[in-house]
Amino acid sequence: MKFAVIDLSSTGVSTVIAEGDRATGIFEPMYKDRTNIAVADYFDGKSISPRGIEKLIDALISARSTVRAMGVEECYVISTAALRNIDNIEEVAVKIRMRTGIVVNYLDGRTEAYCDLVSNRKYAAFGDVVLIDIGGGSVELCDLSNADKDDVTCLDFGPIKLRGKYVSDIYPTEDEAKRIKKFLRKKSDEAKLPRKNKFSTAVIVGSINDAIYATYREYCEKKKLGTEFSYDKYKKFVAYLLSSPDRTQLIMKTAPEKIHVLPIAAIVLKELLKRFKVDNIVISDTGVKEGYMALVATGAEEGIPVDLGAPSPLFVAGEFELKPAKKKKSGGGKGKATKPDGANDKKSRDGKKSEKGKPAAGKKSGGDKARAEKSGGKKTAGKSKGKAKADAVAAKPDGE
Repeated sequence: MKFAVIDLSSTGVSTVIAEGDRATGIFEPMYKDRTNIAVADYFDGKSISPRGIEKLIDALISARSTVRAMGVEECYVISTAALRNIDNIEEVAVKIRMRTGIVVNYLDGRTEAYCDLVSNRKYAAFGDVVLIDIGGGSVELCDLSNADKDDVTCLDFGPIKLRGKYVSDIYPTEDEAKRIKKFLRKKSDEAKLPRKNKFSTAVIVGSINDAIYATYREYCEKKKLGTEFSYDKYKKFVAYLLSSPDRTQLIMKTAPEKIHVLPIAAIVLKELLKRFKVDNIVISDTGVKEGYMALVATGAEEGIPVDLGAPSPLFVAGEFELKPAKKKKSGGGKGKATKPDGANDKKSRDGKKSEKGKPAAGKKSGGDKARAEKSGGKKTAGKSKGKAKADAVAAKPDGE
């Protein structure tokens, strides 16, 4: 069967379509796509703006169209901490359902981390392996030697939260970076994360880590450092992101939609790698979506699927408020109906003069008479042809 999972995150809407067996939960990815959206641009620290919600919905509609076109039989839409922890999450959920009919399955931190673990079990063969997934709103950590869901770790902060708390501009200053590092060490100690000698390999997961790695590769190419991912080179890369005048050009080349989160996420990853002191670093191409697919297909997790056969709502009740037109009030007293334009002044229709001897509305001027009489073949009495012609020209409106 063909199965799909669409993920709404802080940096975009991503889709994976795979083919496999429901009973075993083993699927082979056949299609991956991503629409990048810098949700941080529409996030005030608490809520996503209406425009940000619109962009998420548009990307979701496009992803669903692709899923339908590829003959997918079952599809789920999920969202993780980046949207789960915003203040107006109910508004976002309601608008998505009204516009698309889709119910979003929100994963808690522990489930999110477990999905990462399920999709990366193969790396357990490397020995003592720690999995690191830095999301926009949380950080997930798993010991791959332990497959128990209760033993995964979810830190309830991510680059978006750290940015709102410590960073005043796009890039952290030296002082702001120090404060972030101090916070990370405190939270790591509180979570009782192990230190060096516990793990020999770190597996890096998720779209933000992918962006960090892509930008790191560009940095290494620029500095002629080779392609190997080592902690010593990575330290220099993070220092470059915090101080080099060329850092924006580097990020815009690889992950422009992540410019608000990538420098802070790079600090988080550096501090975790420093704490674990691993010998090897591996970049994984599977994560939460693939793990959720396996779990929901086998019944280990429950979710509400997308009704791929249902048409999308064309109009949304309540989204546009129609107000009745206000009735015009007449100035002639209570109970007097308003007359149509051109029917309000009987004296004007009768051709009587207004104040100061000017022609009232509806009465022809001398110039109008001359033009009308001339056009009808009659000469104006008491006037010469030249005078009548001059009066007729003077009476023409501008532009005629």
